[in-house]
Amino acid sequence: MNQTGRPGQKGATAVEFALILPLFVLLMFAVIDFGMYFFTQHTLQYATREGMRLALVGGRIEREDELQDRTNSMIITIREQASLALNPDNLNISIFEVNPDYSDPENWEDIQDAGQPGSYMRVRTRYHFSFLTPIIGAFFPDNKVWVQVQAVYRNEFFD
Repeated sequence: MNQTGRPGQKGATAVEFALILPLFVLLMFAVIDFGMYFFTQHTLQYATREGMRLALVGGRIEREDELQDRTNSMIITIREQASLALNPDNLNISIFEVNPDYSDPENWEDIQDAGQPGSYMRVRTRYHFSFLTPIIGAFFPDNKVWVQVQAVYRNEFFD
């Protein structure tokens, strides 16, 4: 008999610990994984919004002593703002004029055009997010999920 008066108490504690530990570790990694997912989504929203703000007023940026056009300025801004949380080279950025009923035109994935003054535009940024934990990633095809954000805006009447 041990000091508590109950035989086998040490063994029972070890079994309980062995049963609870995997669940606790899975929960901990799930919190980390989904925290990273939401951080990626928030960063993409912020980057897309910043690129949109630049474009709607007709803004352009200068890189390597060369003034970029509006579309490239927008793409560069989105990539730079998103680089805090993810690889900017893996972003899919589409910038296109929406149809009069606010629907997407055909082949919108291939369009990158910041539009004319007064045009209603949509910018859509997509990123393939990979989960770290294989058990959580197993719920998604190829252990990945698309994170997609978009914004609709009207270009100001700029020069």
